Amino acid sequence: MQSQPIAIFPIVSKPYGYTYGEWSARWWQWLLSIPKSKNPAFDFTGANANINQNYHNVFFLCQTYERAASVPNRTVTVPSGRSIFIPIINWVSILHIDGETDQELIDIANKKMDVVANLQIAINRFTIKKGLEEYRARSPIFEIVLPENNIVASPPGLTRAVSDGYWLFLEPLESNTNITSFGSCSSGATKIGVSYNLSFEKS
Repeated sequence: MQSQPIAIFPIVSKPYGYTYGEWSARWWQWLLSIPKSKNPAFDFTGANANINQNYHNVFFLCQTYERAASVPNRTVTVPSGRSIFIPIINWVSILHIDGETDQELIDIANKKMDVVANLQIAINRFTIKKGLEEYRARSPIFEIVLPENNIVASPPGLTRAVSDGYWLFLEPLESNTNITSFGSCSSGATKIGVSYNLSFEKS
């Protein structure tokens, strides 16, 4: 285990050439493109975490779905040298589900994240609570081709979406790492949490 706190890219930075918001669009394009039967968000073990991980420098980790019966405890092997991009809590607004215009999608996403509270992440038992509200990022409007049996139960095909949420972009890790995160709305009605046990392949 690493004994020092993990380095996190600043929210104003552009890791590997893109802002947090731009990476969040890529993250959602990744997650939404995977059918529900194999989707990492619905996998409690981590067995599906490596599906469609196509960026050489970045590895995406996901939360779970709202109202999940329990907190997933996932074990994942990550290619060495990759940074980790993970949401604490986030939302995606999708055309014809959450609104009929880009502005309606943005307004819904903002509303969902404006009520978030109780953000927390622990990395190798080093717990961070303060300052996480600074890591909020909204994506640009993006397009996604939804597959059959997609996780939003929408007709398959091309659609538009926007994301808002709280994210962390970790600099590359070198040794086994545990990440546990939690977020909720201020009322406590929505609670999202996940735990990851990460190991790293040697190049």
